[in-house]
Amino acid sequence: MTSAFRFNYAVVSRIPQSFAERGNKEPSKQIDVERAREEHKLFIETLRKCEINIIELQEDEAYPDCCFVEDCAVIIGSVAIITRPGLTSRQGETAEIRRVLKNDLKLRVMDMEDPGATLDGGDVLFTGKEIFVGVGNLSNFKGASSLTDAFPEYFVTPINLPKGVLHLKSLCSMAGNDVIAISSSDAGLEVLKQLRANAQFSYKILKMESDTAANMLYVNGRLIHRTREEIKENNWSILDEKILYPKHHVSIQEIEKVRGTLSSQCLLLYKQKMYKKVTSNLADADMDAYSTLKTLK
Repeated sequence: MTSAFRFNYAVVSRIPQSFAERGNKEPSKQIDVERAREEHKLFIETLRKCEINIIELQEDEAYPDCCFVEDCAVIIGSVAIITRPGLTSRQGETAEIRRVLKNDLKLRVMDMEDPGATLDGGDVLFTGKEIFVGVGNLSNFKGASSLTDAFPEYFVTPINLPKGVLHLKSLCSMAGNDVIAISSSDAGLEVLKQLRANAQFSYKILKMESDTAANMLYVNGRLIHRTREEIKENNWSILDEKILYPKHHVSIQEIEKVRGTLSSQCLLLYKQKMYKKVTSNLADADMDAYSTLKTLK
């Protein structure tokens, strides 16, 4: 397993009661906050099963979306850049994230200097070798450029998001070392075309039949994905056939009502020797699992 996908901490946030405000009047879109909290709790328990220590932040009723911490920072190695979310109503969420990353976790924290730059962490796909940034309604080109300053050792490539797509990682995610899972929807295929044209390295592609199925978390040699009920049998069969390392499934049907994803609920990082009791004896991922996947370039 490469260090890019080795983590021992996750920052998460509890779900506020105001999360219910994110629903709408349609019965199918109304939010049961207690059910959403239960889903979030099970997601956190799954992270713990993957050898992750949890730092759980208190919910903030002023920010209904505060549980989607991924949008507040981008972390690679020991460096974190605090983002400026595209929705101004969410920009206040970053203050507590900044404090935790800098003061508690002792990361090198950077801020976006260009006042015209916007960036949601959900638009940033780090492959372990380079960075792709979705540019659309929430993240702009100036925001993408800020990652070049923060992480000069990596290529940073903007990807134009199709109309109606919330985040880049709504369509794709890392499913293994050099493995990109991507939706076979029209929007997903449009993004895949851009990835093929601009990638600096070769990747294997795991084509999923829906946007929901394409958002996963590859953590410490394991894959966290949605349940059989949520991603349907064909997608489940793809995972069973192509992914040979351990898998965990989590339901987020309530959280998904506001377009939440698995990855949006956590900030993952690896912190060396933060506490003396923290040890890692994780086994290397089975690289043979990738032999049947299609190559990107």
